[in-house]
Amino acid sequence: LYPLHDTTEARYAEIARVMVASGDWVTPQIAVGVPFWAKPPLSIWFTAASFELFGLSEFAARFPVWVLILLVAALVVRLGKVASTTDAAVASAAVFLTTVLGFMSAGMVMTDAALTLSTTLSLASFWMAADFPASRWRYLFFVGLGLGLLAKGPLALVLVGLPVLTWALWHRGIVWLCRALPWVSGSLLMLAIAGPWYWLAETRTPGFLEYFFVGEHLLRFIQSGWEGDLYGSAHAHPKGYIWIYGFAAALPWTVVALVAAGSAIRKRSVLASLSPFETYLLLWLLAPLVFFTLAGNILPAYVLPGLPAFALLIGPWVLNRRPSLALLGVIVPGVLAMVLLAGIDDSLAGKTQKYLVQYHRESAPASPLYYFPKTPYSASFYSRGKTETLKSENDLATLIASGNSAFLAVKKTQLAALDTTTRRCLNPDRTFSRYLLLQINSACTDRK
Repeated sequence: LYPLHDTTEARYAEIARVMVASGDWVTPQIAVGVPFWAKPPLSIWFTAASFELFGLSEFAARFPVWVLILLVAALVVRLGKVASTTDAAVASAAVFLTTVLGFMSAGMVMTDAALTLSTTLSLASFWMAADFPASRWRYLFFVGLGLGLLAKGPLALVLVGLPVLTWALWHRGIVWLCRALPWVSGSLLMLAIAGPWYWLAETRTPGFLEYFFVGEHLLRFIQSGWEGDLYGSAHAHPKGYIWIYGFAAALPWTVVALVAAGSAIRKRSVLASLSPFETYLLLWLLAPLVFFTLAGNILPAYVLPGLPAFALLIGPWVLNRRPSLALLGVIVPGVLAMVLLAGIDDSLAGKTQKYLVQYHRESAPASPLYYFPKTPYSASFYSRGKTETLKSENDLATLIASGNSAFLAVKKTQLAALDTTTRRCLNPDRTFSRYLLLQINSACTDRK
């Protein structure tokens, strides 16, 4: 498999590796002894469990997200069969799996797959509970919310609550909504699923709740380029950029959706012709797009929870009116797979430290490997946490003065910024894309 790349994939894989190594399954840690407060642990638990079963590897890191995306597709089929035919439901699942984001999410270590499964479970359960009031779906709605709180926090409540509340007020009324679900016992079930972990997390690492709820769920989205992120860099975008991500994420089916929408507009009033189920799907699809419209700090994966609804809207149309378009479901993943196989090593070479770490391990296993001024997550993962970090040039000077044999990995641009006397003590060994592997001259103790 292609290597884990920085930052997102390698970070979550490394957190899961540390979880297994430390035996602490309560507090995710970005490094041993350094808590990771940015996300709840559900997806990390899945990855750590996979490491326990299969060992540390790219396959084990990605296997859980593959399963999660397939489970989302299974829920799409289940919900689609209730509203339409089995063939249309399967077509919808195929649309979901062959969108650019759906396809790529099945092979990327990230938290959004777990969130999407949680929100899809809740939103599918709500519709099923409306059709079958006495069924178990009434409680599965709250199971999904509980899992969502463990997957990504209160965002799950928002992404589920927006379409449910809007649709109910539009079609049924608030009284019906109050009676449709067991809100008291269901909420207790939700809290029973998620509450214990939040309590334990705050107890073990005080300050978690404030950072998580205020920083990660308020300041991150209202402050473009938010500087309070403890674990990464903010992704500043113009407000409304989420819609561009949404268009790209659903390709090639966004083109089909535009054709379908254009056809409907020419023939009739679109909103007036939508069935209650189609209205529900539209609200579900729009929820993440509308919610993140005013956010400046966003990622493409934020639209993933809306893709199941998009697929349920497009699948029946493709099957009934343009079955030839189903070929896109074969062509798109095939093309993407070929692109990945043809160019993945070159395109990701600068975003992974796998090859540098492997080379060092094979050529100089007895000499420690240092990174300056920051260790990429992939280096920590592939070295099993054995790399060390030199945070300042003074730290590097101290290491050089010690006379110990060691290797240094540094970006080319950062090497050029070091003073001349320091660079003289660093002998080039090998180049790995943007990084240089240098051997520290153990005889270079006098740097004057």
